[in-house]
Amino acid sequence: MSMIYCPTCGRHVSSRAHACPGCGEPIARRVAARGRASDDHVYPVTPTPALWSPGIAAVLSFFIPGLGQIYKGQILNGLLWMLFVPIGYYFLCIPGAILHLCCIYGAASGVPPRCR
Repeated sequence: MSMIYCPTCGRHVSSRAHACPGCGEPIARRVAARGRASDDHVYPVTPTPALWSPGIAAVLSFFIPGLGQIYKGQILNGLLWMLFVPIGYYFLCIPGAILHLCCIYGAASGVPPRCR
C-alpha cells in the first residue's frame, strides 16, 4: 500500500483512503482528478510548508502574553490572554505567572485554525 500527502494538511495518507483522517479532505477524488491511469501508480503531493512555528509563538507570548495566539490566527483568544494575564499579575504575582505560563503553553501547542 502506498502513501501520499494530503494536499490540505500535509499528513501521510493511504492512497486508497477516501478522505484524510486529519482534516477530512477528500483524497480519492483529488488523486483521480489528476488523471491516474491505474491504481498502482500514485503521484505524491509535496507537503505544504508550516504556516506557523510553535517556537516563535511561545517566544511572542513570553514577551507579550497573547501575541503568540494572535500570530497563530486565534485573535479573540490572544486578546483575552492580553486582558487576563495582566489582571492576574495585578492581583498577585503567582496567579499572573501561572496564567502567563498557560498562555505560553497554549501558544506553542495545538494547530491554528488556518492549518486545519
